[in-house]
Amino acid sequence: MLYLLALLGIFLYLYGGYFVKKWISLCHKKKLAAAIPGDDGAPVFGHLFELGRSSESNPRILLERARAVRDGWNGELLKFWVMHDCVFMPLSGAMLQPILESTEEINKGADYDIFEPWLGRGLLLANGEKWKSRRRMLTPTFHFRMLEGYIKTMNRHAKVLMDVLEDNREKELDIYPYMKRCTLDIICETAMGKDLDSQHRPDQEYVKAIATLTRLTMNASMQPHLWSAFGRWLFGWQKEHDDCVKIAHDFTKEVITERMSLLCPCGDAEANKRSFLDLLIAEKGRENLSLEDIREEVDIFMFAGHDTTSSALGWVMWCFAHHQEIQERAHEEIMGVFGDDVDRDCTREDLANLPYLERCIKESMRLFPPVPFVIRNIREDFQMGPHLLPRDSPLLISPYLVHRNERIYPNPEVYDPDRFLPENSSTRHPYDFVPFSAGPRNCIGQKFAMYQLKIIVSSLLRRFSVSSDRLGLQLNLETSRGSAQGGRGHQRRGGESMKKKKKSNRARAHLKS
Repeated sequence: MLYLLALLGIFLYLYGGYFVKKWISLCHKKKLAAAIPGDDGAPVFGHLFELGRSSESNPRILLERARAVRDGWNGELLKFWVMHDCVFMPLSGAMLQPILESTEEINKGADYDIFEPWLGRGLLLANGEKWKSRRRMLTPTFHFRMLEGYIKTMNRHAKVLMDVLEDNREKELDIYPYMKRCTLDIICETAMGKDLDSQHRPDQEYVKAIATLTRLTMNASMQPHLWSAFGRWLFGWQKEHDDCVKIAHDFTKEVITERMSLLCPCGDAEANKRSFLDLLIAEKGRENLSLEDIREEVDIFMFAGHDTTSSALGWVMWCFAHHQEIQERAHEEIMGVFGDDVDRDCTREDLANLPYLERCIKESMRLFPPVPFVIRNIREDFQMGPHLLPRDSPLLISPYLVHRNERIYPNPEVYDPDRFLPENSSTRHPYDFVPFSAGPRNCIGQKFAMYQLKIIVSSLLRRFSVSSDRLGLQLNLETSRGSAQGGRGHQRRGGESMKKKKKSNRARAHLKS
């Protein structure tokens, strides 16, 4: 008995303070959360089982709960409990404004730790002073002079995509992986100065490793049995992940070493022909960057720069395939700029002359934002509108929920590019449309992404038209009405498999951050 009491005493001495702090924190959260409209869910578990039914149903469940908050309490802040955490989700741009404009509450949530072995703690995942210093250093990378050079790269790889699709026009094909490899080639050349050529050589070890890492990190965020380190080890996730991380890191380090040997100490070529890696190497001494610092920034841009863009591309083409009259109008605008020349490079001036195409892309990103959820961790009690949110709570910035708020966008499920006409958007709050987030921690590469989207989509619609059956995401890729030569290509899958493709596309977007 004395032995058990002694053990209990030691345990309380070592861990008692921790549990007391946790209890005090929970009581504080309960007190402040009680003043915010909404129920607390089941005892202990909260809304865990309701939200955990499936990754595909979660967005719909959240939309239903958001509608209930607006209709029942006239509120614009959704809360739900997951065990001891109360998660908060603003539902309008006005409610988002305090967190988006905060210069203090900029820390990402712990959910992003799953990316750290692969991506490190660079700009995307860094917090505090490290994030601020990296942001200052990297912002000039996306100056318009640099973007001018990137546009040439985008055009070149877009043409490769068109030729690859043309060469496969007699085969049944899924267009999404082709676009994903195109964006991978673009970001690899602009980020590393490396011609990966994955569109012609998709079986490269690095290409497959990046695709596998994207899938694995998505699974780890969606599947409860992979939420713990033990579960990831038990089900073989960890070994597959570690093997792919090694391949990705070895490739990036090899490119960095090769690139450093090619560059002279004073710089390299013209400023607008330098890759992202070249700029990091040039800043190495001034910013006291280690090779690991450079590696993590390059890997972050490789991941964030191609996966979200390819997801956006997939949904843009899906929306066009299901709305033929809108696709036709976009095609007419594009042909008005380029005429019958399907091969001319798209210039920065051309991009400015495609306002309807831009509205189509924006409306697609409204419905299917490339990053549906971004998680912040509130360090201190935080005032959001009339509500005081408790410290140490997750706050989800959700473009998906804001963009489908019927008070902001009437008939939010309808695809309507004219929502973004100046006269229709001028009365909306600036943060009612945030596909790239906003404020200090917005997407540093959003202009890069929009250039890439407009160049690839305009190239596709110059050469092809797309259509879809109503069962799923079957896209028929046909030679366009212009002067492009060639026959007919199809993206075909049966009804059930195509429904799976749609869910996969949506789940892939949920991972991005």
